[in-house]
Amino acid sequence: MSAPHKSHDGAMATERLATAVRSLVDADDVDQMCTITLRAAMDILGADAGRVILHGDGGDEIRVAVGGPLKAVVEEPIAAGGRRVGLVQLAGGNDGGRPAVRVLAAQLALKLANVETERVALRQRDRAERFAEAIREVRGDRGTEESVLSMLTHACRLTGGSGAALVTGLPGDPGPVVSVDLSDEHRQELGDLVTGELSSLISDGRPWSGPVPSEVGFREAGMAGLALVPVGDQLDRIGTLAVVTTKPGGVDADELDALAALADHAAAALGAAALRERLEDLGTVDPATRFFNARYFQTRLEQECHRALRNQDMVSLLVLGVDGLDQLRSASGEHAAVAAVAALAEFLVPRLRATDVGCRTGSDELTVILPDSTGMDAYRIAERIRSELSAEVALAHGVSMSAGVASFPDQAGTADQLAAASRTALGLARRHGGDRTFLFDREVAAMIDEEDRRSQVVEESLITTISALAVAVDERHHTTREHSQNVGRIAALIAREMELDPVRVEEVRLAGLLHDVGKIGVSDELLTREGPLEPHEWDEMRQHPEIGYRMLSGTRLRDVRWMVRHHHERWDGAGYPHGLDGERIPLESRILAVANALDSMVHDRPYRMAMSFDDAITTISDRSGSQFCPATVEALLRLVERDPAWIRPDGPGA
Repeated sequence: MSAPHKSHDGAMATERLATAVRSLVDADDVDQMCTITLRAAMDILGADAGRVILHGDGGDEIRVAVGGPLKAVVEEPIAAGGRRVGLVQLAGGNDGGRPAVRVLAAQLALKLANVETERVALRQRDRAERFAEAIREVRGDRGTEESVLSMLTHACRLTGGSGAALVTGLPGDPGPVVSVDLSDEHRQELGDLVTGELSSLISDGRPWSGPVPSEVGFREAGMAGLALVPVGDQLDRIGTLAVVTTKPGGVDADELDALAALADHAAAALGAAALRERLEDLGTVDPATRFFNARYFQTRLEQECHRALRNQDMVSLLVLGVDGLDQLRSASGEHAAVAAVAALAEFLVPRLRATDVGCRTGSDELTVILPDSTGMDAYRIAERIRSELSAEVALAHGVSMSAGVASFPDQAGTADQLAAASRTALGLARRHGGDRTFLFDREVAAMIDEEDRRSQVVEESLITTISALAVAVDERHHTTREHSQNVGRIAALIAREMELDPVRVEEVRLAGLLHDVGKIGVSDELLTREGPLEPHEWDEMRQHPEIGYRMLSGTRLRDVRWMVRHHHERWDGAGYPHGLDGERIPLESRILAVANALDSMVHDRPYRMAMSFDDAITTISDRSGSQFCPATVEALLRLVERDPAWIRPDGPGA
């Protein structure tokens, strides 16, 4: 009887092995693959514990473990093509199933190799796309400053670098150093390093990558690797592109080649003569306003505070905030916002003393250092500027100005405290309606902060309630469940594709979640009607953006409410509630309109059946320039072309 029993056990083991291999073939997640392999191996071998260990650059990693401590371990390597990538360890059981375990380990190795191949291909494709984007921007029609900063920004993106700099000096003399994502101290230290002990590494004109010397200070900040690339040829060298990274060996060969190509394109686009003319300014001057930049502001404020202490004098700080700039940016584009700040800077110049120092310290913020001035002196200057600005119609741009003032050493003991106090005063001015000046007062600031904290608790409770109402609107009909979540997710993807900053992307996502909250004021009968609406019923339905706008007006979501209000406007002006057209519609609302349309088209509605995803994309594309903003549609199409799974309503981000 033993022979038939063994035959039966062998058949069972073979069937279990076949089932496990089929499951492995279908699996697309590494942890899932490892779990399938381990469970099947334990079952076939009769083991009571086991684990799968994978080898990686950072060492061995236990990806899956089942059971208690392993004793009397049976090991089977995970290897394919002579390359060992891991290990299956089992405890207990018998050796009769070892051949089957060996097959499982080999199949897992093949799947892991496929995953790695796909990952490499995806990484190479992403790198190629980022490189193409970098070249387009660096060679685009832009000023010298923008091109340099673009080169540095894209150098970081191409390599995952922590910061980048263009060092223009010769050995022994760093000269002007322009950087992104580096502190003043690290920027100077990098300049000294590149033109000092590392200068010989690229003297032959070839790029280099390797570790940062151990004694360099910014290594302590985690920046352990460095890449150096000459910009320009030997006879007309512009400088050295330096990229610092957390990787101890610097960048890999492909990344170094990409940096070299980027530097070549930058050199061709910039021209050595034009670059040298402007680099000295670029280290300290904001190109849009010609005021000093934030980097210079920090250094100069420290100097003025030290001077005031030595001379037993005072120095005051005036921080000017442009109110309404976000709305202007949404309605008319970034160029309009930059133009408004530049016009304000030009307006300020003749109204400042020769000793005053104007700086641009933020996208919507100008700061003036006022030596030998008390807080009240600075307050009077701010009020005079603000009142004169309101009379300048040409500078209006639909914006106003708030100001915060503080003085040293009366109200602050250090330069950092002085800057913080001034910004606190500016924040108080804005929270109280804007278009006013606040002089910092510690007791008043503490009292107002406490009031703000209490009101924030109330606002957060209100926002939670509104969010719950938005969910309730979607639940009123089974075809609209998760509609708002889908719209928020798709809108955020489009906003990110259009390179909105992370804060605006999050606001767009939140606006998508809340875009239909105003439908709480529309009757169930209209929302679930299986047929066309009458004209007067459409009038009621078209009220929901205004209702949503009013519901959000009592919260801190003041920017989000504008997005919600206009998400049914059309590019051609035939939308509602206000019939806005083109760029008069906030950009975020234009994004919501596309996301809302896409999710609505691919899901059933009471009055029509869903269309396919491809048909929905085609419909939206056909309506570009009439119903939808062309730039927003183009962003959607890029997402679909790159990876449609992510933009589908049931995609990976859902």
